[in-house]
Amino acid sequence: MMGRRPDAEPKPPVKTRNSRKRFRDVDEITDIAAEEAFDGALTESIRARWLFWQELGDLAPELIAPQVNVIYKNIPAWPSDRLAFLTIEREGSTVLATDGLSDPFADDHQGNQGFGLEFFMDIAERPMSEQSRNIAVETLMTVAYNTVARGGMEDLLDEFGVISMEIPESDLPATHLTADGSACILLGAPKADFDTLYIDGPMGDIALISLTLLTGRETNLIRKFGASARAEIAQNLLEAGIGHRTIVGRPSII
Repeated sequence: MMGRRPDAEPKPPVKTRNSRKRFRDVDEITDIAAEEAFDGALTESIRARWLFWQELGDLAPELIAPQVNVIYKNIPAWPSDRLAFLTIEREGSTVLATDGLSDPFADDHQGNQGFGLEFFMDIAERPMSEQSRNIAVETLMTVAYNTVARGGMEDLLDEFGVISMEIPESDLPATHLTADGSACILLGAPKADFDTLYIDGPMGDIALISLTLLTGRETNLIRKFGASARAEIAQNLLEAGIGHRTIVGRPSII
């Protein structure tokens, strides 16, 4: 009986129905593992943020999930498609904060912390009026979607330290509006009086960026003098005892 020649090449394995199924199973297992990793990272990110806010004040159990304005329809979704806001009551003020910008991106299985930041407004009211709540939600949403549209905001904050953004607002007292009907906020200054402005997320730090509503007079000053006016206004807010907080209807400090 003749054996196979030593130099004969082995034939490739035949892919039977069962072997093809095994290959598919490997792909399915990989997809499931990636999905489970994302779900775990998402859950831990939400938990880290909520634990932080619970230490700061009384975190409301319900989320604010606003209806998305039609003007944002062509802007990419938040990292995990979660669009929500948290309410935290503190002594003498109420914080509204975005909850989802630092979720991991749903289509990235390499591990990420989304945009690595969340925005908040600290309104000097407790309880917060319906008008002030609407102002805070609209302002936070405008800044959040601008952040998503440009792919982040930390590069500007790192470069300039404090930045300003004009926002279209219709439900504001006249003191906050310019002659052409615009309003303006400071981002990241004055620094909030929290113990820390970073949350330890499961895949990286989450920076907390304050938004402070300005008056029309202060906005005009920024339009005229730019960075020097932003720095002066931030300093004056600190010296006036207002700091990072928003007082709806306040007079100008300039």
